[in-house]
Amino acid sequence: MFKKVLIAAIAVVVGLAVVKGTWLGSHLRLRACKIGSWAKQQVPPEQEIARLRMELKNLERFDDEHYDKVARLAVQVDKLERDVAKLRGNVSKEEAKLKKLHEGLADNTEFVLHEGTRYTREDLRSEALAFKAAEENLKSKEANLQAKRKLLTLEKKKLSELRTNREQMATELQRLETDLVQERQAQAASESAIDDAGYRKLRKDMDSVRERIEILKAKRALRGEFRPSETKDEQSRLRDAQADKFLDARFGKVKEVAGK
Repeated sequence: MFKKVLIAAIAVVVGLAVVKGTWLGSHLRLRACKIGSWAKQQVPPEQEIARLRMELKNLERFDDEHYDKVARLAVQVDKLERDVAKLRGNVSKEEAKLKKLHEGLADNTEFVLHEGTRYTREDLRSEALAFKAAEENLKSKEANLQAKRKLLTLEKKKLSELRTNREQMATELQRLETDLVQERQAQAASESAIDDAGYRKLRKDMDSVRERIEILKAKRALRGEFRPSETKDEQSRLRDAQADKFLDARFGKVKEVAGK
């Protein structure tokens, strides 16, 4: 059945490619949509849930590629931060050097010595141009670092959202599976061919008999509660018997007089 449906669907797709944009093509696309909807309805919910769970696992494997990209980006950011810190230190050091040379070569001074090296005004100008280029390079790298940091933050947030969505979908699939199992059980119970009405009636009759017996017990107990004279006589007999037993044990049993 599914093989026939697949062949029909392929034929429709080929036909759509030929008559795309025409009146006939529009009707063929409508029929293809109906066929696809019909084929989808033929798949049992259990199989569809299994397919969705498989697709979710595939997405989890794809997410591993995203983790790899973000990890690479994080390494790039760390390296760029080190480079920028080093370049910033060099620029700061060069700036202090230029300031000192500039002050030393004032008032038409021919040259100055700095850390054992002779610098003229022409040397100062060359050093200034090199410093300007280094400073511009630093600003460019700082802007690039800022952009990469922002991108890294967004990518980490996206990874967290993907993980949350995946966990929520897994939970929802579990709920769907539980609901389906309960529905299948309800269907099986309603469609059962076994008639247990006779058992239910017998159980009801047994409960009725049990209730009648309980009523009889209650009546007997009530009758016993409203016989105070009998209860009193019984208590008296017990008391007399206990007293006689004590007297016999203590003083010996009295012999009955003959003829009494």
